[in-house]
Amino acid sequence: MQSRVLASAALLLAAIGTTPAMAADFYLFNNSPSGSVKLTVNGAGSINAFQTGWFDSNGTHYNAWTNYFTGSATSWGSTTEYRSFFSFFPTGTVTSASLTIGNALAGGYGNATGRPLELTLYDVTSSIVGLQQYNGAKGIFDDLGSGAVLGKITVSAAASGYTIELNQAGVDAINAAYAGVGPFTVGARLTASPVPEPAAWALMLGGFGLMGGALRARRRRTTVRYA
Repeated sequence: MQSRVLASAALLLAAIGTTPAMAADFYLFNNSPSGSVKLTVNGAGSINAFQTGWFDSNGTHYNAWTNYFTGSATSWGSTTEYRSFFSFFPTGTVTSASLTIGNALAGGYGNATGRPLELTLYDVTSSIVGLQQYNGAKGIFDDLGSGAVLGKITVSAAASGYTIELNQAGVDAINAAYAGVGPFTVGARLTASPVPEPAAWALMLGGFGLMGGALRARRRRTTVRYA
């Protein structure tokens, strides 16, 4: 029996190690009508975004398209990632802030991975002029999904909107933009929780094996024999 269990575990590990990961679409999308993307500051006042948009992993961007598109989409045999940005002009110093992206379309959410999605906000160092570039801006795409994390939420279903509380780094970035009389821009990246690696599966199966061995040893130790 034990040999059959070990053989089955070995076959499972072999299958996991040789099966390629399948690409799957996951995204948040909205046409970003006026007033649907805003910062709520100090728990009360709100600031509407004056510029929104996205770049894809090829550095492509269309300045006339103000919708946001964040996530990953597979088409024509290749996978393209999209990252969004939202720009605001702060109106004063803040002690707390949250970003709301609302009015999601009926088809504005997709998740073919079956795993939770995480929407993460990052600081953006690219200039407003840079964000208005059209094509080939691979550096800006990278900028929208790297650097200091300003906040994050887990997205598990379609909603009429999503609100992300900014952390202290986000609050500091807004205040720095206000002090410098410049815009505050935040980048958004959507990622799916990863599938466990084959090594992780091996550790799990090994743990189960050790548990089984311990239970068998315990049974042997607790067997009572009568003369």
